[in-house]
Amino acid sequence: MIRCYKILKNIRIPCITCDRKNYTYLRFLNELPRTKCSVLSNGLTVATEERQCNNVCMGIYIDAGSRYENETLNGITHFFEHIAFKGSKKRPKTVLESEISKTGAKFKCFTTRETSAYYVECLSSEINLVADILFDCIFNNALTDSEIEFQKHIVYKEMLEYDRSSVKVLYDYLHSTAFQGTPLGQTVMGPSYNLYNIKSKPISDYINKLFIAKRIVLVAVGGVKHTLMLNLGEQFSKTESESAKCQKPITMGPNRYTGSQVVYRDDSMNIAHVAIALEGPSFGDDDKIVMELASSVLGGWDKSQPGGTNHGMNIAHIASSGNLCESYKTFGYYYQDVGLWGVEFISSREEVDNMLLTVQEEWMRLCYMITDSELIRAKNEMKSELIRQLKTAIGACHDIGFSILRTGRRIDLQERINIIDKITANGLQNVCNVYIYDRCPVVVGIGSTENLLSYSRIRSYMYWVRV
Repeated sequence: MIRCYKILKNIRIPCITCDRKNYTYLRFLNELPRTKCSVLSNGLTVATEERQCNNVCMGIYIDAGSRYENETLNGITHFFEHIAFKGSKKRPKTVLESEISKTGAKFKCFTTRETSAYYVECLSSEINLVADILFDCIFNNALTDSEIEFQKHIVYKEMLEYDRSSVKVLYDYLHSTAFQGTPLGQTVMGPSYNLYNIKSKPISDYINKLFIAKRIVLVAVGGVKHTLMLNLGEQFSKTESESAKCQKPITMGPNRYTGSQVVYRDDSMNIAHVAIALEGPSFGDDDKIVMELASSVLGGWDKSQPGGTNHGMNIAHIASSGNLCESYKTFGYYYQDVGLWGVEFISSREEVDNMLLTVQEEWMRLCYMITDSELIRAKNEMKSELIRQLKTAIGACHDIGFSILRTGRRIDLQERINIIDKITANGLQNVCNVYIYDRCPVVVGIGSTENLLSYSRIRSYMYWVRV
């Protein structure tokens, strides 16, 4: 036995050593792909984030929306979505549908008050053809009268369906009263009577005015090289018309925030849908990320969530234990020069006033009583949500497009997390005092709003009388 032990002891057994250096969270952030950004000679901005994958999300983000429309053509940007992929001068509708089907790509689009986005998901090997189709459909659209008339009926049905959603109507009312008398208060879809004014000539003129290189960001995230996207960006110069290149800069119009209240009482509804908001920071303001953290502190909740009355958010604990609402959530709309920050909730007619006062009471806590320990949960939740949004190619593509279009740069994930970690309770209180304390809110109520407080009383709860 001793002899066998001596023999085994002298044998050299190769072993695999592992790197004991931990793969830390910060190391992971440092190794994330960086965003590359270039501006071409025609003014087009090209931004890419290369990833090790075989698919890509490419998007065209345009500085155009309902804020840039006049009253007679309000909704024309949204209407163009419906005809964008219905044929071009180079590709008739049947040919276009056949080519899109062969590539297997998914073409999508949406419009906000300040931005119009057209993006596509495809394989990296199909990027050249897909880009050509995307450019052709947007900047060389056929704009046939028959298709325009057909889509008017589709949009009208969409408007009817839109009006049945109390959530969507609530936020339209919120913008219309907060920015009353300004283009920012206009809806994205526009009024139904404007559909009659939409013809091929107004659409063509609108595209030539706003869909120009200096107002566009071309973004690609996935398995694509930056040099390839630069070459594809150069193709835009060929599709852009000469009249579009000579267009004068278009201003987005002024913003004017007005504290006010809009109530649409409908006692046939068993609930009240209420939103209360304040003037917030703009998209590029340093205070934006602080107010987003304040939203994480308030959190969100609905009755379907487990846990009973055991919740980390103070509002959720009070609402669940007192049965004050069915659900609530925070929201933030951040535009180029202004923002809207607030809370939306659904409550019974008996508790709508108590829930509103609970929200305002929590706002006052943000201004004076928030602690560093309370921020731990909110910071972790905010960082988790940020990572979740940016892990997909589509989420990263939208983030790059909106960031560069509104601020001229994109803050990477590591820098954002560092900013979040550096926010203290005192810093949050100082920012909340600027945007919340003793400020005039905008309030919108839809449904059983009999017990909703008057605006003068709501305004009186926006400060504390302290000795």
